[in-house]
Amino acid sequence: MALALSDPNRAYVVASHRNADGDAIGTMLGLARAMRGAGLDVRLAHPDEAPVPAELAFLLEPDEQIDHDPELGPGVTLVAVDCASPSRLWEDARQDRAEVLVNIDHHQDNPGFGDLNLIEPDASSSAEVAVHVLDAAGWTIDRSVAEPLYVGLVTDTGRFSYTNTGAEAHRIAARLHDAGARAELLSRLLYEEQPIERLALLGRALARAERRAGGRLMVAALDADDFAAAGGRDAEGAVELMRSAQGVEVAALVREADHNGGLRVSLRSQTGDVDVSAIARHYGGGGHRAAAGFTAPGPPDALIDGITDQVVAQLDA
Repeated sequence: MALALSDPNRAYVVASHRNADGDAIGTMLGLARAMRGAGLDVRLAHPDEAPVPAELAFLLEPDEQIDHDPELGPGVTLVAVDCASPSRLWEDARQDRAEVLVNIDHHQDNPGFGDLNLIEPDASSSAEVAVHVLDAAGWTIDRSVAEPLYVGLVTDTGRFSYTNTGAEAHRIAARLHDAGARAELLSRLLYEEQPIERLALLGRALARAERRAGGRLMVAALDADDFAAAGGRDAEGAVELMRSAQGVEVAALVREADHNGGLRVSLRSQTGDVDVSAIARHYGGGGHRAAAGFTAPGPPDALIDGITDQVVAQLDA
């Protein structure tokens, strides 16, 4: 894999999945910066016109650009990171125009859609996989590389609390810390700079939440009225907060998508008895056993009933 990413005569484009999270953005930035540091021609690209969520904007360097419409063709290698399926890249499948497609990921349901695939389903995050790539290539991990990778590691492990957090995740966290990652600063920027609008929306989510499956499942739905009352659409952290309630093992948050009139669903589980990625795959999405998501048509009540049935089936099994 390292050899596939180190040809000085090729152009490289590093991208990740739509509706990017901390692992997607962090791995994309960390890998691209390390490759540039090795003297390679590397560009950043993303299927979303605004790929970086506001809470992750601090990761971007002042002159760092992410192209929405990259030129892909002969002589170009597209590196897709943290992308469980090709459907989560460009909707017009422009990724197929690249001469070589490299797929670096850790999702257990990744079908291996690249010409070259490095999939480590036991890894905590794609950031963890990326560090393995950098080690194999012998590339330098300095602060500019370590910090976005640390963010990917921290966010995908739920601050090292999810069941995907293994010993290797802690070893890599220590390495990134030694390379200059400012853990305290990054934690504050990620978790202690909450916009008031987000907190208002979290409150509305909790007010709407109901418990099902004997109290082991908590569900909530947010609509346009909630967004208007809160003054924003950012519900980051709501589903994790719901899952943290005493006695709750699985949480599902349903909210109106920004476009297309669909519903975005976030799923979280803190028990090995429920694999929420299996539920997400049923609806065309994906993720991990403990954290997954998908987009589907409404109405929300029917969708929540369907999710409840699947959670109950897994709990009963």
